[in-house]
Amino acid sequence: MVPSLVDGLELVGRGRVAALVGHLRDGAGVVDVDVPGPLGDFLAAEITDWLRRRDCWVLERPSGGAKGRWHLFFAHPDFRYAPVAARAGLAAEVSDFLIALAVDVKVPRHELDLRDAVRPLSSPHRHGAVTSPKGDLREALRGLKRVLPGRPAPSPLRPRVKIKPKYDQKAAPDTGSGLVIPLALQRWKRQLRAEWRQYLLTGEVPPGSWAAGSTKTRHAVAVDRSLVEAACTRELVWAIGNPETAWRIIRESHPTAMTKAKHQGYSWWIAYVWNESVRTAEMFTTTTDTKPRPVEIPPANVVDAVAAARQDLERLMWTVPARRRATLLLVGHQLLDRALRAGTLRVPCPERDLQLDCGLGDRKTIRAALARLNGRIGTLHTDCLSLVERDSTSYEFEINAAPSREGRQIPPPVLDPPPAARGLWLLLPRASHSLWRTLLTATTAMDLGDLVVKAGLVEAATDEPSKSQRSTAKAALVALSKAGMVRVDEHGRWKAATRPRSVQVEQDASAAYARQLETIEAERAAYRAGTTSSWSAGRARAIKAAKAREKAWWDNLSPAARADRAETKRLEFDQMSITDQAALKARLAERRIRAGIDELETYQTWLRTVPADDLVTRSLERKQRFKDLSPAERGASVAAWDRHRLRYGLTAQRFGTPGVDQRPTRPDVEQAALLPDGAAARDAAFLERQGNLLEQDPRQAAG
Repeated sequence: MVPSLVDGLELVGRGRVAALVGHLRDGAGVVDVDVPGPLGDFLAAEITDWLRRRDCWVLERPSGGAKGRWHLFFAHPDFRYAPVAARAGLAAEVSDFLIALAVDVKVPRHELDLRDAVRPLSSPHRHGAVTSPKGDLREALRGLKRVLPGRPAPSPLRPRVKIKPKYDQKAAPDTGSGLVIPLALQRWKRQLRAEWRQYLLTGEVPPGSWAAGSTKTRHAVAVDRSLVEAACTRELVWAIGNPETAWRIIRESHPTAMTKAKHQGYSWWIAYVWNESVRTAEMFTTTTDTKPRPVEIPPANVVDAVAAARQDLERLMWTVPARRRATLLLVGHQLLDRALRAGTLRVPCPERDLQLDCGLGDRKTIRAALARLNGRIGTLHTDCLSLVERDSTSYEFEINAAPSREGRQIPPPVLDPPPAARGLWLLLPRASHSLWRTLLTATTAMDLGDLVVKAGLVEAATDEPSKSQRSTAKAALVALSKAGMVRVDEHGRWKAATRPRSVQVEQDASAAYARQLETIEAERAAYRAGTTSSWSAGRARAIKAAKAREKAWWDNLSPAARADRAETKRLEFDQMSITDQAALKARLAERRIRAGIDELETYQTWLRTVPADDLVTRSLERKQRFKDLSPAERGASVAAWDRHRLRYGLTAQRFGTPGVDQRPTRPDVEQAALLPDGAAARDAAFLERQGNLLEQDPRQAAG
């Protein structure tokens, strides 16, 4: 399946692709006359006359097979194609007429067939024949514009019902001849200025002075079409730079636009208009004194960190369910793109800005994705949000620094993909982003099955894509191709591409972005005004009340009961695996944060309240448990604690370090700082000597 006629024509003649089949829009249909010989010519004339007497626009084109076989294109505002059992209105009338005519002349019914899919005019026959329609195509196009003034929107592809043929299958045509599944016709373009885009779409000449003096056929103030077309070509040179793409746009433009170029033909337009505009553009660029603005390259440490974070993100996606994977990748890559553009590891991440960038409709989804990314590819800083300065503060995300490059001087290549149009992710299927990102990093074109697995659409990396998953990926890839972001080759393999987007796609994306922006701006204004919803206030009150009940219940317990419960929970924690311990620590920390309790303050308060003897005992027990672990478990334990401390801001064990803890040091705090309880602040050699002293005389160490 290809997204446009241009893409399809480029594949004709490559591999097994021999012809294209297009899917007609509502309002248009085609009658396939498959009767060879003079009888077929007679039937085509009869059907054409019958359609025209019912005010239908008709275009006749030989099908390319034997003589007498025709494709009769017709259009009418009331025509809507449907399967045989569901046809109504004009479609039912056409179908009944064809059946009656086939019975009258004694030919099989399938030889006079009403269809909605047919070979386009510019596509050759599957056997190589090229046929031209009857009559003047320009006049036919003007007639079609009168019947259908506005181009109908593309209709979704209808599922094809496989019907077992009643005739001899040996005489049937070869089904493996390279036909392409029906496509939707689109107009492609690059960014043109609004007035010239309007001229090509509607034929309306932009405002300006287009008079070149009077002639025998033109008044002095009349518009000189040569000046208009030269100016339009100059705009195409600057905006596109590709004469073939520009000529396609001219050919598909409004009948009243670029009329002289269309009449003279491609060779004349290239020689006398395009080349002159190119020479003018080259002279302009070489005589200017201004130097091109240099491209700002992100710092090497940012490039390394972003590259490492993308690899971590690819590993992280397999730890979440497949249905949540697309949003996780979308939010994660948007954060990494922001870091590259800003050239820093720490960037603001307002939820509403991410909502606009990602095209997501719910901030809860973004918040959940940020929570999963926190502690994995970076740290989500929530302490920088000030409720007093709501209009200038937000959460910030800091990407983990990359490991040392060990003397490498040349930084890795920067993968800075072209930004998608605003609002485009709102229109595209959710799986489109992960597919596009996968193709961006691929060095060669990818088959559909490998692409589905690599993009994470399957549940596990070892799973085979199901039929449903392949269908979902194919629909998303077609949507991406219409947006100019991927393309398919003649072998059905996909690769990333950067090319002009469809006018309709860009207009729909802009409209969707405007609607979402209006909603978000209203929410942002209410947030900055300090308006709090009743639900949020009620939730905060409920959390506070639950925390108060928990504290009251704990305070009412006897010291013996508290010690017994603490010892029981401690033993349960020691019996857990390292992964379960990390999950429990994170869950308890999140509960305290939701209740408004600062995690670092809680930790420091607990540390100051523990007696020195108890702290020494706990440290010795932890050291012994650490020795009993295997080397692999030791590394996993250290990594888990490091991630936990980094995620919740518990990275400082030296309590006298400025900027981390400004409280005056006390003897018991200084003693705690010397104990082997945390990898972020201890010195390995000193702790080894300290541990040897404690093993030699535990009583003396305990006081």
